[in-house]
Amino acid sequence: MSHKTRPPKLRRPPSYRRSRSSWTKFSRGRLVLIFALGVFVWLLIFSRLFFIQILKGAEYKKIALRQYRQHIKLEAKRGTIYDRNGKELVINLPVKSFFAIPESVGNPDQVARAFSSSNSSYSQIKKNLRTRKNFVWLKRKVEKEESQKIKKRKLEGVWAKNETKRYHLYKDLAEEVLGFTDIDNRGLAGVEYQYNQYLASNDGKAIFQRDGKRNSYQIAEYPLQEPEDGKSLVLTIDIELQSIVEQELKKGIELTQADGGCAIFMNPKTGEILAMAYCGKDDGLPVRNRTISDNFEPGSTFKIITAAAALEEGILSPQDSIFAEKGEFRIGKRIVHDVKSYEWLTFKESVIYSSNIALSKIAMMVGKEKLYQYACDFGIGKKTGIDLPGEAGGFISSPKRWRDFVLSCVGFGQGISLTALQLVRAYSAIANDGILMKPYVVRAILDGKGDTLKLVSPTPIRRVVSEETAHLLVDFMKGVVSFGTGQKAKMEGLVIGGKTGTAQKAKPGGGGYEKDNYIASFLGFFPAEDPQMVGLITLDSPRKEHLGGLTAAPVFKNATRRIIPLTGESLLTGTAKNLLSSTTEKMQTGFIKQRFNQQNRHSFDLFSEPDSTLKGDILIPDVRGMTAREAVNIFVHKDLHFKLKGSGIVVTQIPEPNTLMNKDRVCIIECQIK
Repeated sequence: MSHKTRPPKLRRPPSYRRSRSSWTKFSRGRLVLIFALGVFVWLLIFSRLFFIQILKGAEYKKIALRQYRQHIKLEAKRGTIYDRNGKELVINLPVKSFFAIPESVGNPDQVARAFSSSNSSYSQIKKNLRTRKNFVWLKRKVEKEESQKIKKRKLEGVWAKNETKRYHLYKDLAEEVLGFTDIDNRGLAGVEYQYNQYLASNDGKAIFQRDGKRNSYQIAEYPLQEPEDGKSLVLTIDIELQSIVEQELKKGIELTQADGGCAIFMNPKTGEILAMAYCGKDDGLPVRNRTISDNFEPGSTFKIITAAAALEEGILSPQDSIFAEKGEFRIGKRIVHDVKSYEWLTFKESVIYSSNIALSKIAMMVGKEKLYQYACDFGIGKKTGIDLPGEAGGFISSPKRWRDFVLSCVGFGQGISLTALQLVRAYSAIANDGILMKPYVVRAILDGKGDTLKLVSPTPIRRVVSEETAHLLVDFMKGVVSFGTGQKAKMEGLVIGGKTGTAQKAKPGGGGYEKDNYIASFLGFFPAEDPQMVGLITLDSPRKEHLGGLTAAPVFKNATRRIIPLTGESLLTGTAKNLLSSTTEKMQTGFIKQRFNQQNRHSFDLFSEPDSTLKGDILIPDVRGMTAREAVNIFVHKDLHFKLKGSGIVVTQIPEPNTLMNKDRVCIIECQIK
């Protein structure tokens, strides 16, 4: 039996075993160190991630979104303002607004010079460009001509944004009523302010994503938020009538060398304001509507209220006699004077010839409590509630403070104050069979499609006198124009009723009256048999003549003569109709129906008016100061023929703006580069 031999086991030397043991310990130590370092690094990473994603997550998310998302505001249009016949008065024009992203601006000095108009604005723009803001406005509402010049400069870091600005098509015509807006199209005055909640629009929003090359594109998960345009307004104002009234008022101020004046024409049956204007010296305030904000003593125009109280209370009849004291009437230590010396006058004649003494005596017969009550019933010393901002209330003191002389003065319109609108409304109550109406300037509110959202209805306030008393007062005022103090307002073929007024101006701060300073006024209505329109003309401090019958009454007559063709022939007698028809072709005035475009036309069926007797005439808009492109857009929009001369800014237009012209004629628009 054979045996296999096993190879002998090799034994490592002790030194080798010791060496391996040392190496193993060293390796383990190194692994532990590496592991510890790895854990530490991962702890750092996780802590940093925790800091970024948890503690600072919201902040960094915003930064990321700003980098790849772009928010774009979709500007909505503010509502349009129309006159009562659908003529556009205030519209929106497209303009450019420039802004900068400061960190992207390559040459701040160049940008500042491009947009600055003075050293101070240059310094401010440059200062803004050095900030850390993401967005800086450079110039807002820049019109096309200027914006094109800026774009040609290709300024690095400067961007343009589409915006709109409000534009009055007839410039300063009816500006006190229309008001104005700020740079962001928020109403600050007039109906722009009063109806801002309706006119204001809600801008839309769109979100786009940007790629690495900063190209923008829309994705479905970010839907568009459509802009919501503002509502439009239809005013009670007739812009053609407004134009006539303003022109005649300015002529009257110039002829009498007055400091200023105001005019209001109103529909007595509804309270609608057809025209409202103030012309005069600039007091530095931006568009203040003095017809509703300024108080003045009415003078003799108040006498009709004293007469109304005496008639309504049955104290006097029209034929009762009153002794006028031959021009001087002593009350205690004071004396009441008349312009002319009268002896015996009937009650009716006292009003027709405007006797201060006779009306003083009538006021004493009525008594202070009753006279105060009727003044308040007619709305004297109280706001009318018209839908315009800035209305004043006037002033009439408590009757408890009235002594005999004060009572007598109130009887002929001294010692009280009111606004032009309050006076027009009081006379409108008489012309409306004794019913006082609330005045208003907005006739309807329309949605973006031109459909009527709200139609404003006439609002009766109260009956102030009986229908019989109102008719007697109308008869009194017909006599004033026919053979009394208002004969300068008389027109052939049209029966006008009215009352003159001449009141000394009270000194500022009280303490008496100014010498040789008067408020001259005339308040009339026509046709007297069935009044359709009541109008007031006041002149502040006329120099050549100071009596209302000699200064304000002719202005009323001249305005009325031009207003009649707007209303058609229904107000005139046969003689005047023949005169009108023979001169119609020569007169550049008319009552034009301009409506919305075809899709919106039905909205104005509610406001149907008689068509003009002068077909084809249209009021020419004022485009002076606009760019040639903007002027062309407006003339094309109104379907007017025109010839453009030059380029740049419109400096001249023929015919003159705010005049009437046949639509078939050609307008000349002359432009110059400025």
